[in-house]
Amino acid sequence: MSAWDARLYDVVAVPQQIWGEEVVRRLPPEVCAGPAVVLDAGCGSGRVTESVLGRFPDATVIAGDVSPSMRERAQERLARYGDRVRVVPLDLEDDGLLAVNDGRPFDAVLSTGAFHWVHDHAAMYRRLAAVLRPGGALVAQCGGDGSVAGVRAIVDELGIDWRRFNRYAGTEETLGWLRDAGFRDVWAWLAPEPVDFDEREAVVAYLLGGVLAPYVAERPAGEQREIAETVADRLGEPRVMFVRLNILARRG
Repeated sequence: MSAWDARLYDVVAVPQQIWGEEVVRRLPPEVCAGPAVVLDAGCGSGRVTESVLGRFPDATVIAGDVSPSMRERAQERLARYGDRVRVVPLDLEDDGLLAVNDGRPFDAVLSTGAFHWVHDHAAMYRRLAAVLRPGGALVAQCGGDGSVAGVRAIVDELGIDWRRFNRYAGTEETLGWLRDAGFRDVWAWLAPEPVDFDEREAVVAYLLGGVLAPYVAERPAGEQREIAETVADRLGEPRVMFVRLNILARRG
């Protein structure tokens, strides 16, 4: 999932920013106020990280992402916050996550739009529990069961493999993974979030910068665009149907 064009993503990812800001508002003030340390797990281009820094002016954020392009863009965006933020390589599928804060625990972990790019969610939640202090908060949102199903069906018809990139989880399995990892007060729910566009070209740009980006990254640019145009045409209307999986939990 490292093959992202962060600048293109930054332009088209307005829906992700809106959803992300809602997730930031769910961070518990009693955990994140004062000199708290928050992990933004899968920070992308840093838009949501910026919201965390603004909402909690005394907190420090470590913003991590697996994509070098995303980290570079986040570093540019967040430079004005100085030592309140650090941008680091972060792979949610790697036990190196445990060392991202030099072995010190976080007060909270925030993640928006990242977990559905991870296959082994059970192991991921164990890693996240291990980096949180007792009572620390996990507040997250990602693609959930049924998300972008129409796009994925078309991609299937085109013979493009999306399954090696994604896992769109449901609520019950997510609750089970969280409890098994040592979380308590766990909540998970799905919410449909359709995104409408003014015209076909806007759908194509969005698909290229977001939904399809990792699936087609190894193909020539012209072929990438042809695939995005085919998907946009077959969708029939300028709309992409997302389903968001929302997660709230405390470390036991």
